[in-house]
Amino acid sequence: MKEKLDKTLVGILFGAVLPIVGFLISFPIKTRGRGIGISEYVDMALHSSSNQQDILIFCMLPNMFLFYFTNFRWNMYEFTKGLVAMTLLLGLTLVIFTYN
Repeated sequence: MKEKLDKTLVGILFGAVLPIVGFLISFPIKTRGRGIGISEYVDMALHSSSNQQDILIFCMLPNMFLFYFTNFRWNMYEFTKGLVAMTLLLGLTLVIFTYN
C-alpha cells in the first residue's frame, strides 16, 4: 500500500486537499461564539483582516503534520516531494496574500 502512494502526484494532490480540510477545521475553532458565517470567514481569509494570517497558517498545519509521517516515519520520499512542493506554493501564496 505504501508503494502505491509513494508518488509525487499523490503528494501534490494531498498537499492541495489538506489545506482545505485545515480551513474547514479552523472555521469552528476560530469563530466559536462570534456569530460569523462561513462566507464571512472566507472573506476574512482572502482579504485583509486581523485574523487572516492565523487562518491561512492554520490551513497549512495538516500538510506539516503529514510531512512528519511521510518523510521521517514512512520514508515516502516521492510523496514528500509533491507535498513539499505544494506546501511551498501555498506558503508563497500566503506571503502574497498577507502583504498585499
